[in-house]
Amino acid sequence: MAQRRSSEKICIDVDALYYFLTAHDEFSLKAKQHIEDRSGALATSLFSVWLLHVLTNLENVCEMLEELEVDLLPLTKETFALAKVFDKPRDYEDRVHLSTMLQHGINTVISNDRDFDGIPEVKRIF
Repeated sequence: MAQRRSSEKICIDVDALYYFLTAHDEFSLKAKQHIEDRSGALATSLFSVWLLHVLTNLENVCEMLEELEVDLLPLTKETFALAKVFDKPRDYEDRVHLSTMLQHGINTVISNDRDFDGIPEVKRIF
């Protein structure tokens, strides 16, 4: 598969990564297909690494994401400040992901979280 330019990166949300890593009964195949179809074009926030560790107790999340060719996007104090400005998504965690995406020029997210729907800057796929 051809490597996409950084401007064509797609964010993958914690839920999709969780479904893939845990072989979730209902959603793992769909998550796997999205990951395979977009290999080399995926990115997620470093926040996702911590959340995945908390959810799965896996200590090698960074290495697993590296194997999946998922770029890890940094968090800054500006990321958190921007997250406070948004009204949507309702969860602060999702607003941190949104602010990370926007800081890196990413407007598409792989997520089954409908809280990303209705945000003009974002196209959600799952």
